[in-house]
Amino acid sequence: MKKLVFIVFSLMILAGCNGQKEDAREQQELSEKTFTTTSYNYTPYDIYSIAFKESSLPFKIDEAPSGGSVFFRDASQATLDNGDKVSFSEGSCCFIWDRPIDQPLRVRVVWSVVYDTSYHDGKSSIAYDERLSKQSAPGSRWCEASVDILPAIGPERPTTVFLHFLADGSVQARLGTFGTGGPLSTDEIKRHSARLPPGKFCKKEIDNPFYGIPRPPHRE
Repeated sequence: MKKLVFIVFSLMILAGCNGQKEDAREQQELSEKTFTTTSYNYTPYDIYSIAFKESSLPFKIDEAPSGGSVFFRDASQATLDNGDKVSFSEGSCCFIWDRPIDQPLRVRVVWSVVYDTSYHDGKSSIAYDERLSKQSAPGSRWCEASVDILPAIGPERPTTVFLHFLADGSVQARLGTFGTGGPLSTDEIKRHSARLPPGKFCKKEIDNPFYGIPRPPHRE
């Protein structure tokens, strides 16, 4: 009887260990598919509420991975290869990529161009509720683009999606790491430096994507 109890107890321990190993393996696999986002802003305007998702999946902005916001007044600064500065935000979470990372992945990128920050500074007297209006907030425009996230360069496992918002309204994206990622070259930036026509802030403007989405319940 004691021998039977010992065998059962040993099997329970073995099953527990196998379960822990399986959980650890699944966590490792999820970690390898999870990427943060760094967004660079080469435009003359602030960028607010960047979100993106694989193009083949339904898009809902409050459920999409975040690319952060890049307001010049408080953004981080990176140095370009000619010594100039570019504003960026980093560490936004979390984009799950469950496809081969050595192949491009097409995503839908949505963001708001803020060309007049008075609304965001609380100086506007116009009442606006983003959940109740199809229109963009005063002083801003909502935009979208289809973008291919290009594979990383180099042998290191990529950890970050780098988004680059350029002055001509185009967006570029690439996988990388803290060491291999960074701002674009000045030559590449110059190729996309042509300003959009007056009154136009991106290549494709869209209605406010928050319109009609219920507010999340208030939590104490």
